[in-house]
Amino acid sequence: MNNFYKKLIIDLVDTPKSFALLIIVLIALVIVLDAITSVAKKKRLKTGLKESGIFETAFGSKPLPVKTYVSDMQGLSGRPDGLISENGFIIPIERKAFSKKVRDRYIAQLLVYMRLVEEFEGKKPPYGYLVLGKKNRLVKIYNNDDKQAWLSGLLGEMKSFVNESVDVKATPHKNKCKKCIVREDCEFREG
Repeated sequence: MNNFYKKLIIDLVDTPKSFALLIIVLIALVIVLDAITSVAKKKRLKTGLKESGIFETAFGSKPLPVKTYVSDMQGLSGRPDGLISENGFIIPIERKAFSKKVRDRYIAQLLVYMRLVEEFEGKKPPYGYLVLGKKNRLVKIYNNDDKQAWLSGLLGEMKSFVNESVDVKATPHKNKCKKCIVREDCEFREG
């Protein structure tokens, strides 16, 4: 092995053009990586994310400290990923870094945060934001009576499962079961 390194060093010294070309390629690589990092940073800032992942702004709005809300009156609690002040309202933000699609459960979670913000901050948020996927796609979810009625139905159904000892049937999914933390103790698991 020692002879290999000696030969390599001798070859590098004897061929200054190759060495210079290597340096040029390395410099070009650094420039390309810097450009990619710069583009990623601009996209993050455009969606309101600081490099640390904390929400700074969405559309130039003011960031607020995140709070955990616990409502005994509603039987709900939650902590949004971010809170911003926008147009005189406190707006909750929920980030789903690994999802590209808007799902009902994400909307329900954001609607719960809107209810909690209304109770504790005294003003009903007209909307909240979902930030989806690696590209940080920003989706505005409006807080209207129809959506809140839908959420009330979901919450009522969940409470009936708990309060009335309704027999709940699991609907396992192979991919979700693989990642579940209670997989080993679950009688319904798949795979």
